[in-house]
Amino acid sequence: MAEFRSPIDVANRALQHCGVERLGADGFNEISKRASEVNFCIGKLREAELQTNDWTFAIRSCALRSIDDNTMLLDAALYSEATTYFVGSIVADQYANLWISRIPNNLANDPLAIATAYWEPYFGPIAVALYDADQSYTAGELVYTTAGDGTARIYQSLQSGNSDVPGTATAYSATAVYQKNDVVTSAAIAYMSLINLNTNNTPASSAAAWNIATTYGAGDAVMGSDGIRYTSVGAGNIGNDPTLTSPASWTDTGVLVPWTTVFVGGTGSIKWRQIGGTEFPNGVGLKTLDIIYPLGAGPSTQATSRNIFMLPFGFLREAPQNPKAVPVPWLGGPSGITYNDWVFSDGYLITSETGVIIFRFVANVTDVSRMHAMFCEAWAARVGLEVCEPVTQSTSKLGAIARIYDEWVDKARLRNSIEQGYDDPPDDVFISCRL
Repeated sequence: MAEFRSPIDVANRALQHCGVERLGADGFNEISKRASEVNFCIGKLREAELQTNDWTFAIRSCALRSIDDNTMLLDAALYSEATTYFVGSIVADQYANLWISRIPNNLANDPLAIATAYWEPYFGPIAVALYDADQSYTAGELVYTTAGDGTARIYQSLQSGNSDVPGTATAYSATAVYQKNDVVTSAAIAYMSLINLNTNNTPASSAAAWNIATTYGAGDAVMGSDGIRYTSVGAGNIGNDPTLTSPASWTDTGVLVPWTTVFVGGTGSIKWRQIGGTEFPNGVGLKTLDIIYPLGAGPSTQATSRNIFMLPFGFLREAPQNPKAVPVPWLGGPSGITYNDWVFSDGYLITSETGVIIFRFVANVTDVSRMHAMFCEAWAARVGLEVCEPVTQSTSKLGAIARIYDEWVDKARLRNSIEQGYDDPPDDVFISCRL
């Protein structure tokens, strides 16, 4: 493929600039000097180039809540091929990157191999707050609840302005439209949706999964392993897998079963997604947060001292916080944007603010397919500059590659600036006072 889709594409473009053979099918595992040299520097230079500019493809937003005495840390388990993950499940890869599942029933899909289709990088909060019924939560925030017995459940808010109690069940509604993995309660029984666009399907009417030890009578309905509803052809039907013995023993209705009572997951509010806890032995856990607070900051959220906010996972640099925030004020009047008192220190944001901060930042994006092609051209030239001499034992091409890098990085930044637009500055104190 001609497009930039993986680090190998960038590496091969760099080797083209050096005038040497591209990497073969083994990629970075190839036993060659060029593979070794490129593999050593390509990730480091990607991160460095990301830090040089506010690249729009790498900008993310995250809701940050200040740290207090009860704040815990997100502890994602290492990805396992034997584990079935739900939408929203968070895992760590072998390089300590975090990924969040995009699909339900995510089994044997290695995020490092096929991230775009089944996983996407997680750039959310890593500080997990104890749920507070007096607070309203923003989409993406993480909270935990505990019964006081040493166990905890971790939830992710699915919408802003969320004041629901995470563990309180959402009652089934015939007029609501449910998506796959949504959980509702009907007649005191919890059900999980097996399909998207699930509406007006009474949960109690869903067929139970076929059981090899059960004897079924004529007309009895079951759910096959393919999720289809089957009805028994005759009486005394036992040990006949519907997916294998239809139409002799079962009639395939062609209709998907909408609900199941057999699942591992949360049974609480539909505005929250449970992503960890006692029901998730291979999922997200918690670990203690042990820090020495900077002078004059925290640890409790209060207005009398500065407070600490833990920066999101994958943070590289602050991005503009007010892009195209307000129209031009009348006759040069104040826009209402004030200076932030933010101080960045050792992975924390320190400020006198006490509320939730919607924080924009440049993330450490690793998915090449999400990057602008001109950025990839500049990155490839930068890699070429580093590996040219050790790979070719010559410096004659360095000047030409440097010019290529300057050309592409300038083009990439210009395009990025046009795409991003201006950032509204804070009001000048003189103008604010004058008016």
